[in-house]
Amino acid sequence: MKIIDTEKMAELTILAKASPRKRSHFNLHESLEEGIQRLCIAAEPDTVIHPHRHRGKWELLFVLKGVIDTYIYDDSGTIIGEYRMTPGVGIPLIEIPEGVWHNFVSRESGTVAFEVKKGPYAPITPEDTAPFDGVLPS
Repeated sequence: MKIIDTEKMAELTILAKASPRKRSHFNLHESLEEGIQRLCIAAEPDTVIHPHRHRGKWELLFVLKGVIDTYIYDDSGTIIGEYRMTPGVGIPLIEIPEGVWHNFVSRESGTVAFEVKKGPYAPITPEDTAPFDGVLPS
């Protein structure tokens, strides 16, 4: 059994702060080949998640702690949706349809989210990395 509690979130936050990418992951799936990928992500405000898309895969993000801004873009890089995500207030969960350009920006130290998407895991290809910068940490 795997449990995400305050201690696990604190551990992930410590790892994220020490990481050059300023984020850390805890996979709940046993294998990258599983049909559903489930992971807990700690993301510090300095982390950069470049705009990208997942063709053939939806992505669900649920904020457990902290604040995340989610941005949705059209093909030219214009923001067509902006969502402030916080647990218990406003929008704690969002599902991004397949093929939609998006990125996430952590706005608070100690932010932790839970992500679910279809597997198996596949790295983002150059074709699925946006040709525009999008919103980055400030």
